[in-house]
Amino acid sequence: MEREMWEKELNRWLESPLVEEKTKGELRELLGKGEEGNLILKDMFYHELTFGTGGLRGKLGPGTNRMNIHTVKKTTLGLSNYIINNNLGTRVAISYDSRNMSKEFSEIAKEALMDSGLDVYLYDTLMPAPSLSFAVRYHKCAMGIMITASHNPKEYNGYKVYNNRGCQVTEEEASKILKEISKTEWFSENKNHRKCRLTMMGHETKNAYYDRVSEESTGVMCDNLSLVYTPLNGTGLEPVKEMARRKKVRDFVIVNEQDAPDGNFPTCPYPNPEKKETLKHAIELAVKQNIDLVLATDPDCDRVGISVAHNGSYILPTGNETGLLLSDYLLSKVEGKTDNLLLVRTIVTSPLLDLIAKNYGARVEKTLTGFKYIGELIGKLEDEGREKEYLFGFEESYGYLKGTYVRDKDGVNAAMLIMEMAAYYKEKGLTLIDRLEYLYKTYGYYKNGLLDYEFPGIKGMEEMRALMRALREKPLDAISGLKVIEVYDYIKGGKLPPSDVLEFLLPFENKVIIRPSGTEPKLKIYLFGKGESEEEAEDILKRMEAFFNEYIKGSEKR
Repeated sequence: MEREMWEKELNRWLESPLVEEKTKGELRELLGKGEEGNLILKDMFYHELTFGTGGLRGKLGPGTNRMNIHTVKKTTLGLSNYIINNNLGTRVAISYDSRNMSKEFSEIAKEALMDSGLDVYLYDTLMPAPSLSFAVRYHKCAMGIMITASHNPKEYNGYKVYNNRGCQVTEEEASKILKEISKTEWFSENKNHRKCRLTMMGHETKNAYYDRVSEESTGVMCDNLSLVYTPLNGTGLEPVKEMARRKKVRDFVIVNEQDAPDGNFPTCPYPNPEKKETLKHAIELAVKQNIDLVLATDPDCDRVGISVAHNGSYILPTGNETGLLLSDYLLSKVEGKTDNLLLVRTIVTSPLLDLIAKNYGARVEKTLTGFKYIGELIGKLEDEGREKEYLFGFEESYGYLKGTYVRDKDGVNAAMLIMEMAAYYKEKGLTLIDRLEYLYKTYGYYKNGLLDYEFPGIKGMEEMRALMRALREKPLDAISGLKVIEVYDYIKGGKLPPSDVLEFLLPFENKVIIRPSGTEPKLKIYLFGKGESEEEAEDILKRMEAFFNEYIKGSEKR
């Protein structure tokens, strides 16, 4: 928006009788701060949060470019119109996580849906994202809403939408929903023309979900296993504790400072189980009590990070490594033929999976980045009557799923399987790190790295677009001394749908993939190093990291 446009939006909020006086006071206070305040206000109002396949995600606060009760209401009214206009049904499921305002946003969404004439199935307490995917299918809903910002810092919240298959909406669906949201006026009301029903989902729905997770068990009990678990002040405590109870985990120890739901995440400001510092309290507790395994789930419990006791220290496998361990373990536990089984990974996930699957006679398919694409593939298999072929799917960002009862990554499912896998190898006198080393020695040292570069605000988004444009117009001819053999631009489509992704192929199975994040103002660069030894593969990754650190610095100066 031009200056007068964002000011017009600001004035609309200041003048509306439906905007709270407290919010108006915050906006007027910023107006009184001159240019400094104007810069903040412009960022709040220069555009609306964009609805896409990942729904909405943004910082909490007033404004069209923030997550607040008015953004949630406008989005939900638009979603309601999409459901009604397309005769998709009358039921919508809702769940929410522990973030600040999540419960309030779920109530706003519920009221907007019922004002529009739709029935609502609302969990009676906070529950994980995968349990929302399950509830959509279990209660035959037209759609589902999950209030969460996943593993983002405490300043954020978000709004995910699932279709009737329990999968995050497709590009086509998101585009149609966005049109309805765009047509919906700020601070508008829908009139209810039918009697609506509110159903609170309690023990029945939760136990049905837990039972379905348990059906994906490999049958291994965990009475030899000691475990420290942290839900990172999120939704995972009760579901993961239930899985540990069912698997008879010998010692199940919880990090007390991180057990209760708390949107401020006081002991882990960035509640992302991918980050070593996030597991600090859990590992300290594990060291004190000589525990075998540490498990951490993010606030909406769809991602899992682990740390493994090995030779006197605690080692953190990456998301890729945990996924590879699970793939190998699950294939090894299959009774009968494996040549009709399918494993799925995203394009930024370790290609070592392909070699492991091939050794067992199984197949691998690749999708674009994001578990929603794995969910869509499961739906396609279902349409073709091939649903039973799907064994396991994972992505490098700590998301895993065995089975097809949900269509999103499931931290409860993954936690159960990791417990079983650790117990199984412990019985053989091995740790998960021992098994991982066996995989590397057998198939080769395929190592992965991820670089995140932040591009905040209006200027940052423009800089990120310019950088991607420059990489297309003048592609890199070498990366850290390795000649670029081929550049593949996913925006042109092909076997996979078009996507803003560039892949640089290098000698000896090394490569780099670059893409803007779909949920954060970040540029993500995925590094793939292959070596004859772990040291050689790690050295390649370090050289690539140094190369891109310099490259990004240079682009900022240009």
